[in-house]
Amino acid sequence: MSALLSSSLDYERTLPRLVRLAVPALGDLCAIDLLHDESGLHRVACAHVDAAREPLVHEIGTKHAGDSTGGQGVSAVIRTRRPVLVARATEADLRAAAQNAEQLALFRQLGPKSWIVTPLVAHDRVLGAMTLALTESGRRYGPMDLASATVVASHAATMIENARLYRDAQAARRAAEAANRTKDEFLSTLSHELRNPLNAVYGWATLIERGQLGEAQTRRAVQIIVRNVRAQIRLVDDLLDMSKIVNGRMRLAVQPVDLGELIDDALEAVRHAAEAKGIRLHSVLEAPGLLVSGDAGRLQQVVWNLLDNAVKFTPKDGRVQVQLQRVRSHVEIVVSDTGQGIAADVLPYVFDRLRQGESGSTRGQGGLGIGLALVRHFVELHGGSVYAESAGEEHGATFVVKLPLMLADLREGAIARPQGQTPDVTSLAGARIVVVDDDPIAVELIKEVLVRAGGEVIECRTPDEALREVAQRRPDVLVSDIEMPGQDGYSLIRKVRSLDPEHGGKMPAVALTAFGRPEDRIRSLKAGFNIHLTKPVDPAELTVIVASVIGRTG
Repeated sequence: MSALLSSSLDYERTLPRLVRLAVPALGDLCAIDLLHDESGLHRVACAHVDAAREPLVHEIGTKHAGDSTGGQGVSAVIRTRRPVLVARATEADLRAAAQNAEQLALFRQLGPKSWIVTPLVAHDRVLGAMTLALTESGRRYGPMDLASATVVASHAATMIENARLYRDAQAARRAAEAANRTKDEFLSTLSHELRNPLNAVYGWATLIERGQLGEAQTRRAVQIIVRNVRAQIRLVDDLLDMSKIVNGRMRLAVQPVDLGELIDDALEAVRHAAEAKGIRLHSVLEAPGLLVSGDAGRLQQVVWNLLDNAVKFTPKDGRVQVQLQRVRSHVEIVVSDTGQGIAADVLPYVFDRLRQGESGSTRGQGGLGIGLALVRHFVELHGGSVYAESAGEEHGATFVVKLPLMLADLREGAIARPQGQTPDVTSLAGARIVVVDDDPIAVELIKEVLVRAGGEVIECRTPDEALREVAQRRPDVLVSDIEMPGQDGYSLIRKVRSLDPEHGGKMPAVALTAFGRPEDRIRSLKAGFNIHLTKPVDPAELTVIVASVIGRTG
């Protein structure tokens, strides 16, 4: 029996063999009941010297109903972790062991004359119980029989626990391998998605630098470069957004949002890509002027992602439609297409993070597999829901976003516009601006932007140089990078703030940096900057920000 218990990690096959060996050596009947977290106690193996009575033994095991009110049944032994020995069974013993009237009737039918119930305990964990009973023979159990049963139960419990631990380890290993494969596929996809636009930017920029393009070709090259840079910015932003969501740091700037205007803006954003494929864009705004309470920028990401996906997966000369409608107390945004559709086995997972319907070098479309995950998270953060429908491959797809409707009346002008829409540029004429960055190309770009708006730019390459210019020339504003060799922007702004007001100590300061996490913004503001801008920044936005911090309202 010991050899059997130590020979296998497949306890579902070993336990039936064990109870067969126990009968008749240890009794006329042997049964094993195991605890399952999900569904309670189950009889997993049983045997009887009379094979015709085994169904009865199994049926008794199906009548377990929780804790026994008495102290001689399986549930009571599991609860107390103490074995029970009934040397000569009486009617009172049967009643004490039974958990209900049905089980008591089955006990009487079986007619046990003596029994032992021992708990199965391994690593201080109760797994179940083993029952031995005498129903046919004239002998009765005693202390020596209880000791033998306890040893067998201990070996059985150890075998069961080892098997479960082995299975858990195997499952964990498979999960880790799957996670590693997903990570590797994601990194491969990320590399592909980063290198593709970089290749276009590098190639066209090189041709421009060498003077190999005519005026018309140069304009087209610049458009391609800008388009690919924007694609990279969106990719990085998506990654940062997903990081914020995973870490629970996503915050919404909640305002009244006009969904009709938001949808119009999103349509314009994808119109160029749609026209390039001959795809017709159609909007049906059944209830214009619908307002929701939310973050305009995030909601625009939702609509843009859905429209961008629809255009991406719709073949040439196809059709993409977006519909806005009110349904009782909520509003629905429905984006449908005549594209390649979604396979039935993929449909339940389309909103999962890093999950795509296809992978590897043969993927028909690009992307990281996080766009729809962001859609779901943003919608849920607004108290809404989103789902996808498709009749299958080649039958198109429909995505439905449901958002709670804002019912309160709003004053005119309170409606939020999506991020990225810039007000009229304010002139910086006469403004003296210190710009510090260790990258001369970055300084050149910022200078070009601010000078075009009328500003006077003082270029600096180091924080020390910038500090001297601030103290001597008392500029109107400081625009500083954060990461610089030797001293960083945080050190610079702390030194500026330590100056007397007449030497620039209270001068407005803008941090312009590639660090864009919430903690980076907090650190910039704590250090003394008035505002934190993340690279790359739109030239018009930079001009407006600089104008606003020096009081130019325009």
